[in-house]
Amino acid sequence: MPALFRTTFIVSICVVMLNVFDAKAGVIDKAFEALEIKDYFKARELFQKVVKQDQLAGNYGLCMVYIAKQNPLYNLDSAKVYALRTESFWKLTSDKEKEKMGEYGITAKAVEGLRVMVYSYATDEVNEKRTVRACDSFLERFPSAPQKKDILDLKATISFEEAKASNSSDAVERFLRDFPNAPETIEGKVLYEKFLFEAKTKSGTVDSYRDFIAQHPDSPFKRQADDHIYQVSMEKPTIKSVHDFIKKNPESSHLNEAWRKLFKLSVQILNVETLADFKLEYGNYPFMAELDDELNIVTMQLFPAEQQGKFGYVNRSGQVAIQFLYENAGDFSEGLAPVFKDGRWGYIDKRGKTIITFNNDEAEPFSNGFAIVARGDEYGMIDKEGDVAVGIIYDEIYDFKDGLASVVKDELYGFVNTKGELIIPLKIEDARDFSEGLAVIELRGYKGYINTKGEVIVKCQYDKAEPFADGLARVVRAEKTGLISLNGDSITPCKYDRIGKFSEGLACVLLDGKVGFIDRYGNEVISLIYDGDLEEMARFQFLESKAIVKKGKKYGVIDKTGTQVKSFDYELIDPLKDGRYAAKKKGKFGFFNASGIDVIPQKYDDTWGFSEGMAAVKIGTAWGYINDANELVIPAEYDEVSDFLPSGVAVVKRGGFECLIDKNGAYLIPCSMDEIVVMEAEVLRVEKVDKMAYFDLRTGKYLWQPVGF
Repeated sequence: MPALFRTTFIVSICVVMLNVFDAKAGVIDKAFEALEIKDYFKARELFQKVVKQDQLAGNYGLCMVYIAKQNPLYNLDSAKVYALRTESFWKLTSDKEKEKMGEYGITAKAVEGLRVMVYSYATDEVNEKRTVRACDSFLERFPSAPQKKDILDLKATISFEEAKASNSSDAVERFLRDFPNAPETIEGKVLYEKFLFEAKTKSGTVDSYRDFIAQHPDSPFKRQADDHIYQVSMEKPTIKSVHDFIKKNPESSHLNEAWRKLFKLSVQILNVETLADFKLEYGNYPFMAELDDELNIVTMQLFPAEQQGKFGYVNRSGQVAIQFLYENAGDFSEGLAPVFKDGRWGYIDKRGKTIITFNNDEAEPFSNGFAIVARGDEYGMIDKEGDVAVGIIYDEIYDFKDGLASVVKDELYGFVNTKGELIIPLKIEDARDFSEGLAVIELRGYKGYINTKGEVIVKCQYDKAEPFADGLARVVRAEKTGLISLNGDSITPCKYDRIGKFSEGLACVLLDGKVGFIDRYGNEVISLIYDGDLEEMARFQFLESKAIVKKGKKYGVIDKTGTQVKSFDYELIDPLKDGRYAAKKKGKFGFFNASGIDVIPQKYDDTWGFSEGMAAVKIGTAWGYINDANELVIPAEYDEVSDFLPSGVAVVKRGGFECLIDKNGAYLIPCSMDEIVVMEAEVLRVEKVDKMAYFDLRTGKYLWQPVGF
């Protein structure tokens, strides 16, 4: 889902048009009204009351509270919990009640969209941080996300880059052990042997080569020790020098090593394009079978598709890979996909073979070797053989985190391990998933934390408590917020009205309408001399060592020393994006860069800021796009717009329909679509009148369309 429509989606589904029809509806109305005006604390309070009477509306509303960005309550972990609960209660809700909920904007598509947004926002955060820690956090928090494979691939890539940069065989060995199926393993194996050889023969003496051969008789570099020619040829290897060696020395005993080195040098990043280019360039490559296997693995992408009411799967080429035999179908995860036939769910592999029989009423994608299923009204987990791993006896069950999954029975929470054993008894009033080895629980109305053994590490003494992130957690007591460490020690006492999320080592704090910044040790490194309120907390974050702040009713920018970077002359400043701030003065928006230099004057009615060298701007009531030179390259003629994607396209809306344009404003998809959803691997899912197609951004063409689309 594009960034624009995330916000639009949230706002639109919060609009409440109902009159009060009973006491329950009155609370719901007030809750949605609070959400609409962005009074998130009031909305949360009301939805927490609603959930006791109406689980569907209450959980839906709480998800909307926690998923809204630029919101001090923004928390994707909480949003995911309530999104999953909403999905569960939606399935259990009668059609009559669903019809009522539709008046609040709670529809099947809206319910489905909750989890889509959670996973999308979480993926954005990982891609922004691009660290192994960020990947691990994502995988622990969102193991069922459809983006899981991308995150796993990213983690492998980052780990390989670090191992490669270390020039250490131990580091590469750890990578190969931790990521045996990563695309980089071929290059990694060669690097391991190379690094080991270089370490053992560093002195360059005959004895060192002899010792190496004796200690490593099976090394692919064994013969290199006996062949001075090869050694000299490989002193400063390049694609040309290695290929020259292969052509000039066809009988060399080191020919295979040379070919692998050529592959390593030529294919720095394993993807379809680099593998195909290498195969075309070097048709006599001796390991062609390995290359083909790798190519097949990389290209094995299957997308669920519908044809005349039946579901099957198409590949990236638009070919039908699995016939249209099913009444519904989900995405592949860990090699299996849930499919629906004859009123029951089962699982198939990428060959279309039924792996797990159709005996489930609900079925979720596999995660860490397990999948949540339901039979009747009870939930449990199965393994990839279809055997029950966690008894199907619970009212609710969630994915494994830190080796434990939370389960609910008769409104009490507990935790099971991967063997299905109830490690932490069903005695907890409320619980969240584990994060950094601890989970928030509730006992006697107060929040605290337990470890994976069920031991209380932080006693239940807080009115509110949030999951740990990077060793810190926010807690609330008597309506004041503080920070604690993993052992429960107070980093800063509960004295602030609110503490924002840490960004670049600093977090915004609010007290009595005044704003400042603290470090991870609780020190007030920037005094509370600025103005603000709860709704603005998300805006006051450091990005590239600078933060937006406010004095009175005017906004400015400071650096981490508190030095003013941009004067307090603006009615509004949007956070740094693509190297520029959008700033409003005298009712009009313009731009200045990260150094505070004005680059585009204030002349626009609204903007989404720059992305990919283009900025969506509003002129009057319509939207268009300007470039870096402030030229209106795409006329203002759209009702709604999005940021430009890295592929150079944007989703826009006109006359109630969505379309796709390029940076010249040319239509790639006409404005006749009900919805265009950005997926992985530069693929768009396009929906029109209950029909779904896939558009390939790389080719600029539909990779698959159903009949009549």
